[in-house]
Amino acid sequence: MEKSLKILWVISIIITQQLTLLAHASHSKKRIVPALYVFGDSTVDAGNNNNLNTLAKANAFPYGIDFNNCSTGRFSNGKTLADLIAIRLGLPMPPPYLGVDKSTRHQVMRGINYASGSCGILNSTRAGDCLSLDKQIEYFTSTVANDLPRSIHSKTKLRLYLANSLYLLSIGSNDYMLNYFMYPNGTNNNLNPEKYADYLLEQLVSRIKRIYDLGARKFVVSRIGQIGCTPVSIVRTPYFQKCNEDINQKVKHYSNKLPGKLQELQTQLSHSHFINLDNYNFTKKIRNSPENFGLKYIFDSCVQGRKPCANRNEYYFFDFAHPTEAANKIYANECFSGTQLCLPYNILKLIHEN
Repeated sequence: MEKSLKILWVISIIITQQLTLLAHASHSKKRIVPALYVFGDSTVDAGNNNNLNTLAKANAFPYGIDFNNCSTGRFSNGKTLADLIAIRLGLPMPPPYLGVDKSTRHQVMRGINYASGSCGILNSTRAGDCLSLDKQIEYFTSTVANDLPRSIHSKTKLRLYLANSLYLLSIGSNDYMLNYFMYPNGTNNNLNPEKYADYLLEQLVSRIKRIYDLGARKFVVSRIGQIGCTPVSIVRTPYFQKCNEDINQKVKHYSNKLPGKLQELQTQLSHSHFINLDNYNFTKKIRNSPENFGLKYIFDSCVQGRKPCANRNEYYFFDFAHPTEAANKIYANECFSGTQLCLPYNILKLIHEN
């Protein structure tokens, strides 16, 4: 009897292990892509600014308090949107380009993060030193031309690798906050909001084409969110707090026009696929019913002074402008498999486009 029980116990363990392996295998088959490459600003910076001469850094407490209590340079209490999308794809979180030793960059095969806090689409957008989008693309060019061929020796395999990888762009807010609004007499800043949006999109499109020319085919491009609703911009009185709609309306032109521009690009660039992350309108849904998303505080910063709040999962914003990991998770999950944020379809469908 005892012997029979032991045999049954062993068999049950083997079956459980096999089922677990099968579950992991099927999960990874659905999720996996060769790599995720990230371009952008502080919304997705993973630590590039740690290596630059700038005050726009997040490498000290309380940043990273929920990232193994380690301030990596992410402008959040935990993971960014890019980190969480990578995890959903079955990939490691893309390391910051400037954080990887030059001699080992060729070994990084699952994606790299070129994003840099305080930078924008325009080279003139910055607060101190940062990696402009041009500079980020220059580094990506080096990745494609110098690093990847050391590990992928076949040109055909390299082409397929690049075509099947994903490219996330989260950029543009600083072109308003640290440029258009801050320096009204700057070059092109005398344009009205609609014309400025047209100019910004023209600049973005030319840079996306350069990324495409290097082999990229599948893009996730973020619109600019409602920056008039960030803690640094909202209108506060003793009785209420509300979004600064003057700022939102000026930014709205860019967000409204981006999908059309991406559609045009898709018709021009063969085998290209674009989805846009509509954070401008999706933020409204969260703000109108925060409790449906597990949130409670949508205007306040979790960090007061240098002290973080205890209930970080209830806050949309961690600091004066950047989301908490809780908010980033809502966006990452919805863009990955939902229907309300990423348009015309989600990342899961994008993966399977040819």
